[in-house]
Amino acid sequence: MYSPKELGLKVKRAREHRATRSGQEFTQKMLAFKIGETSKWVQKLEKGQFYPDWEPLNLIADTCGVSIEFLIGEKFEEEVDYEEAIRGGEVARKIRQEELPL
Repeated sequence: MYSPKELGLKVKRAREHRATRSGQEFTQKMLAFKIGETSKWVQKLEKGQFYPDWEPLNLIADTCGVSIEFLIGEKFEEEVDYEEAIRGGEVARKIRQEELPL
């Protein structure tokens, strides 16, 4: 999964992709309107200041004509998996004492 900064760049590229496909400018304000957020929210997202929830990411992907995998860098089977990943998730496995260097 991308860092918040990388995710922000991907969102910006997705927005630019839509502009290129349509042949018209597609601003942060326009994206914000389409997904039901503020332009300030989109600006902060593109600057990499936070991870958004699953629903806005799906709306961004749909609106810009890209896959969710393009935006986040991997495929999650369910929203729960994504939400868990951005909040720290679960411990994958415990390290045994003998695995630790002396």
